[in-house]
Amino acid sequence: MGWQEIFNNIDRAGTEVRLRLVVRGRVQGVGFRPGVYRSAAEAGVSGFVLNTGSGVVIEIEGNGPSIEEFGRLLIEEAPPLARIDSIEPERIAVTGQPGFVIAESEGGTSRDALFPVDTAVCEDCLRELADPSDPRFRYPFINCTNCGPRFTIINGLPYDRDLTTMRRFTMDRLCGSQYADPGDRRFHAEPISCPGCGPVLSLIDSGGKVIPGDPIDEGRKILADGGILAVKGLGGYHLACLAKDEKAVQLLRDRKNRPVKPFAIMFSSMETVLRYCYADEEEARLLASPEAPIVLLKSRQSGLPAAIAPGNAYTGAFLPYTPLHHLLIEGFDLLVMTSANFTDEPLISREDELPGILGRIADAALTNDREIAHKCDDSIFFVPGRTVIPLRRARGFVPEPVILPQYHDRCVLATGGQEKGTFTLTRGDRAFVSSHLGDLGDIRGQENFKRELESFCAILGVSPEVVVSDLHPDYFTTRFADAYDCSSRISVQHHHAHAVSVMVEYGLAGPVIGVSFDGTGYGSDGNLWGGEFLLASYHDFRRLAHLKYVPLPGGAVAVREPWRMALVYLRELFGEKAASMELPGFSFEGLPAQQVLGMVSRMINTHMTSSAGRLFDAAAALLGLGTKVSYEAQAAIALESLALEASDPERRYSFDISAGEPALIDGAPVIRGIVDDLKGGRSGRDIAAAFHLSVADMIVEMAMKLAAENGCREVVLSGGVFQNRLLCENIMKSSASSPASFHFHRIVPPNDGGVSLGQAQVGIAKMIKGITGDGNVSPISNEGDLR
Repeated sequence: MGWQEIFNNIDRAGTEVRLRLVVRGRVQGVGFRPGVYRSAAEAGVSGFVLNTGSGVVIEIEGNGPSIEEFGRLLIEEAPPLARIDSIEPERIAVTGQPGFVIAESEGGTSRDALFPVDTAVCEDCLRELADPSDPRFRYPFINCTNCGPRFTIINGLPYDRDLTTMRRFTMDRLCGSQYADPGDRRFHAEPISCPGCGPVLSLIDSGGKVIPGDPIDEGRKILADGGILAVKGLGGYHLACLAKDEKAVQLLRDRKNRPVKPFAIMFSSMETVLRYCYADEEEARLLASPEAPIVLLKSRQSGLPAAIAPGNAYTGAFLPYTPLHHLLIEGFDLLVMTSANFTDEPLISREDELPGILGRIADAALTNDREIAHKCDDSIFFVPGRTVIPLRRARGFVPEPVILPQYHDRCVLATGGQEKGTFTLTRGDRAFVSSHLGDLGDIRGQENFKRELESFCAILGVSPEVVVSDLHPDYFTTRFADAYDCSSRISVQHHHAHAVSVMVEYGLAGPVIGVSFDGTGYGSDGNLWGGEFLLASYHDFRRLAHLKYVPLPGGAVAVREPWRMALVYLRELFGEKAASMELPGFSFEGLPAQQVLGMVSRMINTHMTSSAGRLFDAAAALLGLGTKVSYEAQAAIALESLALEASDPERRYSFDISAGEPALIDGAPVIRGIVDDLKGGRSGRDIAAAFHLSVADMIVEMAMKLAAENGCREVVLSGGVFQNRLLCENIMKSSASSPASFHFHRIVPPNDGGVSLGQAQVGIAKMIKGITGDGNVSPISNEGDLR
C-alpha cells in the first residue's frame, strides 16, 4: 500500500488541509498510536489519534508536503508488530487547532475491530531485565508496546487498560510517566507495570502456602532437586521439570497420566536448540519470531532421555517467551514445559484450579496475581519442505481473523469437531477462529468451550444467527448446535469442511480436488469416512473416490488397538486364517483375534470405514510398533519415525483402483506387499519408507487424474494424516511437476482444529445459494449436486 495511492489528490502546495483516516488491521495493542504520535511530530502535522471499536482513527492537519511526509512515516516506520490492512481517507474541514494528541478511546465494536495477539518479550525489555541499574531489573512482568500479553488479558475492545485484567493495578509514578511520554517505548503500553505497582510473583507449596524467599530462586531449587513445578505463563500454566533428569521426566509422566505422548522442551537459546535438534533457516526464524511457537524439529542423537518423546523422531522445541521463562531457565539448558492439566482435560489458567494439580502432579506452583482472561495454549508448527504448517493454532496467532472469500451479513457460528476443538465466529468478511480448546468429550472441556464462546461473542459484539455443525450426531458440538437459540442451523459433512478450510486460506473459488485424509469423519451415507477425494466448492461437493470400505471392529476400541486394523486387512487378503498368521516381529498371540473376526463376520459393534488413518495403524501394527496406543496418531508417528531411518527409500507398493464414481482405492495390496517384504527379510524401516512413498504417490496420481477429468487446476490437502512431515514432503516432491497446484494448510491446522473455519464458509455459501432459510429448519447436509 503506497501513500500516493491513497492521497494522490492532496494539494502539495502550501494550502492547509485536514484528513480523517480510518486505519484497519493489526493496529491495537502494538504501539500503533504512539507511532502515529511520533510520525505526526516529525512531519509537523496537528490533530489526534484514538482507538475505536472499528480500528484506529487519525485526524491530521497541515500543508500538502507535511501530510505526505506523515503518510510515508506512518507506513514505512510502523511498529514492528503492526500490520496495516487498509486506510480510508476523508477530507474534512480545517480546524486550525494546534498540536497533536492521543485522544481518549471510543468504546463499542464493529466488524472491523481486531484483537491484538500475545507476543514474546522483546530484546529491549530483555536488556533492561538484565541491567542492575534499571528499575525493572529481574522483574518477571516487564513489557512494552512491542511485546507482552495482549489477547490473554483482554476483556473487551477497544484495547485499553480498563478493558484488560491489568485494570486492578494502578500505575505508580514511574509507569504513569512512561505511559504518558510520547518519546518512551512504553507510551500507552496497556500492560505496563513495575515492581512498585504491578503483578507480584509468589511460590506456593502443594498445600497452597507461600514458600518464603525469592520465588524464582526457590522454584529453581525444586527443579534442580528433581521436582515438578507449575509455572503460570501468558495463557495458562505449564508443568516444568529438568529435561535431562530421567527420573523427573518419568515422574511427570506417571503423575500426569501421560504414558508416552511427547513432551515439549523449552531451550535456553537457539544455540542449545541446535545441539539437540536440526533446524533449517525457516524453522529457526519461526522459533525466534515474536509468536514464539513450539516447532517440531528432527532430533539429533544427543542424549535426551528417551522418555521425552518415545518412538518419535521429532522434538517439540521452543524458546523462552516471557520474562519469567528467561529468569527461570537461568542455569538450565533445557526444561520440559508441558501444559498443566491431566491428559485430555483443559489447560489450567486460574488459581482456583490449582488444587487439582498441586500435590497430585506439581510439587509447587510459581504463580502471580495477574488474571488470565482467556486460556491459550502454546501454538505448534512443523515445516515440511520449507512450508510452514500449523498443528495447533493458539498463543501468538489467535484471534487474528481469516478473510473469507464469500461472506454474509448474518453472524455465523461454526462449532467444529469433537477432538482438537475450536469454534469460528464470523463478522462480515472475517472469520475469528478460537484458540485450541482440546478434547470436547470431557465436561470441563465443554464448559470451557461455552465460556470462551460467550466471551468472544461479547468482545466482538455479535450474536450468532446461523449455527453450523458436523454431521456426527454424537459430537458435543453437534448437540450444542442443535440446542443453540438461532434462526437457522446447517449440518456440514466433515471432510467437505476440511477441504473448504484450505480453499478459504488461499481464496480459491473452486471447484477444487479436495483430498481429505484423517482418522474418522461421519459420512453422508452413515459410514465413517477418512480417505476421500472430493470435487469441492464452497457450498457443495461430489465424492469422486475413496479408500475402499473395511470393517472397524469395536469402533473407538479399534482406534486404541491398531492390531485390529492389521487383522481386518489380513482378513481381506487371507480370510479367516488371518488370526493365526505369524510374521517376523508380529503375531496375534495373546490377543482376542478370533473373537474380533467373529464380530466382523457378524457385524457386531462394527462399522464400515474408509479411513486413511486406520490404514496407517494397520501398517504400524504389522511392523511391530505396538498393539495399543495411548494418544491419537501414536502408531502413525512411530511409523513415520521408523521410515526416517530407511536405507532403501525408493521402494513402493501398489494400490488397486476400480473405475467408476466414486472410484474405490483398495489398500489391501499395500498390506500384501508389507507381508511379503516381512517374510522376505526386508527391514521394517525400509518397509515403512515404502509405505509412505506409496501413499504419497497414490494421492498425487489420483488427484492429478481427477483434476484433469474435472477441469481443475487446484488440489487442497487436509485432515490429520497431513500432520505427517514425511508424507507431506513426499507429496511435495511427487507433485512438483504436476500441472495442478497442491495446497497445504498455512493458517489453520490440517487436523480438526481447522474444521470450524471450513464449516463457517460452507454455511455462508449455502445461505448465499439460498439453500437454507430462517426459522428452526431441519439440518441440511450436503453431497451430490455438484455436476
